Amino acid sequence: MAGITKIGKYLVRRELGKGAMGVVYEGFDPLIERTVAIKTILPQRLGSDQEHDVLARFKREAQAAGKLNHPGIVAVYDYGEVVVEDDLTHLLSDAGAPAKVPMVAFIAMEFVKGRELRDFFEAQERFELRDVQRLMGEMLGALAHAHANGVVHRDMKPANLIVLPDGRIKIADFGIARVDKSELTQAGTVMGTPSYMSPEQFMGQPVDGRSDIFSCGVILYQFLTGEKPFSGSATTIMYKVLREEPLAPSILNVSLPAEMDAVVKKAIAKNPDERYQSAAEFAAAIERVVTAATAARSLTPKQTADADATIVKTVVMAPRIDPAEPATTRRLDAPLQPAVAPSPSKPARRSKSMAAVLVGVAVIAAVSVYLVLGGAGRDGDQQFSSRTGPEPGSALAPAKVAESSPPGEEQALLPGHVIVSALGLVDPSDPRFNGDMGAALAEARADAKRQLVEKVLSLHVEGGSINSNYAIIHEKLLSQSGNFIKMVLQEGAPAAGKHGLVEAQARAVVQVRSVQKSLNELSKAERIDFIRNNGDPKVAIQMTVANADSAEPLPGARSKLAENVVKERIKSFGFRVWANEGDTTSSQAAGNADFLIQGEARVKQLSAKLAASGLTITKTVLTSWTVSAVDKATGEEIYQNTVMPKGQSWATEDQALADIGKQMGDEFSKNFFLQHFSFGVRTTMLNITGLPDAKAAQSLLHELRGVRRVLDVQMVGDTGRFRLKLPDGNAADLVQDDVIRPLNAKLGQNCLTMGSSSESEVNVSFASACAETGVRAKFETIPPAGLLLAPDSRGKPLLKASPVKTMV
Repeated sequence: MAGITKIGKYLVRRELGKGAMGVVYEGFDPLIERTVAIKTILPQRLGSDQEHDVLARFKREAQAAGKLNHPGIVAVYDYGEVVVEDDLTHLLSDAGAPAKVPMVAFIAMEFVKGRELRDFFEAQERFELRDVQRLMGEMLGALAHAHANGVVHRDMKPANLIVLPDGRIKIADFGIARVDKSELTQAGTVMGTPSYMSPEQFMGQPVDGRSDIFSCGVILYQFLTGEKPFSGSATTIMYKVLREEPLAPSILNVSLPAEMDAVVKKAIAKNPDERYQSAAEFAAAIERVVTAATAARSLTPKQTADADATIVKTVVMAPRIDPAEPATTRRLDAPLQPAVAPSPSKPARRSKSMAAVLVGVAVIAAVSVYLVLGGAGRDGDQQFSSRTGPEPGSALAPAKVAESSPPGEEQALLPGHVIVSALGLVDPSDPRFNGDMGAALAEARADAKRQLVEKVLSLHVEGGSINSNYAIIHEKLLSQSGNFIKMVLQEGAPAAGKHGLVEAQARAVVQVRSVQKSLNELSKAERIDFIRNNGDPKVAIQMTVANADSAEPLPGARSKLAENVVKERIKSFGFRVWANEGDTTSSQAAGNADFLIQGEARVKQLSAKLAASGLTITKTVLTSWTVSAVDKATGEEIYQNTVMPKGQSWATEDQALADIGKQMGDEFSKNFFLQHFSFGVRTTMLNITGLPDAKAAQSLLHELRGVRRVLDVQMVGDTGRFRLKLPDGNAADLVQDDVIRPLNAKLGQNCLTMGSSSESEVNVSFASACAETGVRAKFETIPPAGLLLAPDSRGKPLLKASPVKTMV
């Protein structure tokens, strides 16, 4: 429906989502000034055989949730069936055409901002065991309230669980709930989502609260293992639910306490009488196991001098294990593999034979358990490190990698993530520490995390712009570094250096997209015009136009006229544009585009006879439109607008298409694309010849970690070769400006000289005269050269004791 502005007493602000039977809107109750979500059903879109059942379920959702008042349940405020008018109704009326006024059934409910739990699972995001216990406890507490009020949800699944920004969880969608004394659901009716349905639901038997407990047991299994206990086609799932027992969670996740297997087994028992008999009983069982496991596995520092020792907590999703990997504990001087799921296109295969299961158990048992160090990042992301590593007080050991191929961890990264290594630095004599070395050590670790985020920020913002706005960047972004770090791969214990500063090194997966979005919000909120790095986004265009009178449900035909108008708009920014993939002449180029702009418009021909002259005038009017932009790298829809321009009509269809194309193009600005553009990361080999020994190579590795625009560095082989992750651009210029110049300034002479270079390799020579002991000693006795390019508020205080004051 086009341009709905009011449903009942509620003002309609915008469309939130659309389905086959209706639309969800953001609305506003002007009487009590409250924002609501308005879920609608359009009976006219249903067949006569569907209408009664669908409306009955819709009313039941309002009836079920309306009985409940609990902070863990999305509240329902109102239900109604009303006649609505939209902008198209008025256009038709003005043209003298008869207007069909649609009827809408609606539910006004609490407006909730958050993410479906399903999104976390699909992204393979991990939850700490204590967070699992909390979330399950909140979910089961809300269900206990529903059951006490005679309401059984019957469709408990991750898609109906909303995780709020503060970490709390809410239950939504009581659309197939059973309400005591309700005649709407009869025995024999099978309703639900197969992977989460109880045996009694599949059998069409009467259900009670224990059916919801079964579904929550399936969700708990997924929390603990990342897998569904019952999967396959609907028929296969039904057979498994009725006949088979899934693998115990601890087989798939060796870090789980064995007692958790018994909890899950009881929750998903085939017979309802063998399950937990109440949600409260189930929640209490989970809490007992988690409390015992946390107490058993917590470690405390053996010495008070280990000021940065951290309580070790259990990870609740097991790392994927490579059967070819030796069954030994990883050290920090070996490359680490992130614990991620296999690609969706190549799912992990699990043998059904008992022999294969036993072999798998033996392999898993032999491999050391990955443990969490440090706090959780945003959305339950955890920070990972291996159990063993350098002794306390040592630096991060160099991660030596094979020369022939990139590390496997790079291949496993999700879109919008990058591996970054950084160096944290603090002055222990700073008055804020008041002589407390433990506080200085902790701050060094925190500074390493901030530097990880600052490096990612440098992908989007020119260095001078970062420095000039550093105070606000530090306050609003860097101080919130935990929000952007997906997982920590390696972390060295903080230690005092010979230059008088305390150092801490870290290597982690950082969420580039999250940094970018926060930067955009900061720019808007603080009205700072950050100088963005130069980029040349590629944009593909797809514009379709259809006749609103057509019953054809498929999209309309491509409009070259509208597309060309949008292209001219995008070209005016200096960007490259192509038609969408459907254009065979440019499909390959469009497939490499960074953004896809999609527009869909529906137009209608209206005729009106003028009373005075008797002439019939035909006008083309716009009845609906949708404009969106998609990030091709991630598939994320970064922009959508369905708010149609008002009062538009044209004498001819060509005029309509040209003007619609112009208005769609006007939705986008040059800054829009630059704010969302993913600036690329490239791998470059840095070869430094003439280094006297391995110690000099390790000193350079340490220096490279402290350079802002060197995102990551790993030593290849023993000496002289380094694999760098750099922003897209001229690698030789970056090495010259950000590595060679500041290092030569620190060492006091031209020790490093640029040699030949290519797109993938940069050669540098180290002068033999600089192998002299006095020069080499400066690597350790003078702070890292990267500070010379840091903002004054960071660099000057740390360099104050150093003879190096300015660049040479």
